[in-house]
Amino acid sequence: MAAKDLGLAVLAVFSAVMLAYKWLSLYDMVDMGVIFFAGLLSFSIVALILRR
Repeated sequence: MAAKDLGLAVLAVFSAVMLAYKWLSLYDMVDMGVIFFAGLLSFSIVALILRR
């Protein structure tokens, strides 16, 4: 895996975690489990795409 691919994977996981956090904080229902699984889902999708 190239450094570019790794950087994009980290960016995708970070953006998914932050999006879930901001979305849940709007309703004062921040749940770290949901945020963790959003990051895990994003990581698994990126891993499938980069696996080729």
